[in-house]
Amino acid sequence: MDVTIRAMRAEDAAGIFEIYNQPAFRAGTLALPYETFEAVKKWLEPRAPRDLHIAAELDKRIVGAAALRPFYGRRAHAAEFWISVHEDFAGRGIGSRLLAAMIDTADNWLNIKRIEMTVFTDNVGAIALYKKFGFEIEGTHKAASFRDGAFVDAHCMARLR
Repeated sequence: MDVTIRAMRAEDAAGIFEIYNQPAFRAGTLALPYETFEAVKKWLEPRAPRDLHIAAELDKRIVGAAALRPFYGRRAHAAEFWISVHEDFAGRGIGSRLLAAMIDTADNWLNIKRIEMTVFTDNVGAIALYKKFGFEIEGTHKAASFRDGAFVDAHCMARLR
């Protein structure tokens, strides 16, 4: 599979909007139903100059995306991220390619020591991917979010360089 990992472009918003509206994305994130294209496009915009937004492209189609958002001030050594892969392309190594590119940039270009995120405890695939790249579970937030009519727990995970 000839997947290209590259900087996200404005024209990628439509492909990412498609991923954003898939059941797997909604189940694994804090996304709400019925968000507009404009709202998602705004959410994709970098918030600061050090933000990294990348896309995975296959045959001119967006099949995955990720963003690394470094903190500032006394937390400038740390960053959070999100990552997602189109349901039709899950399990093909695209998430690994995106995460590897993000970690390489964090380690070798942005001098990020700590990358952190929260992940729902039932998102076994994502947890396995993160562990593969050296992330560790640091704790569990009980009733962290409300999803499908019930409260769900989330692990806080981090990777230290």
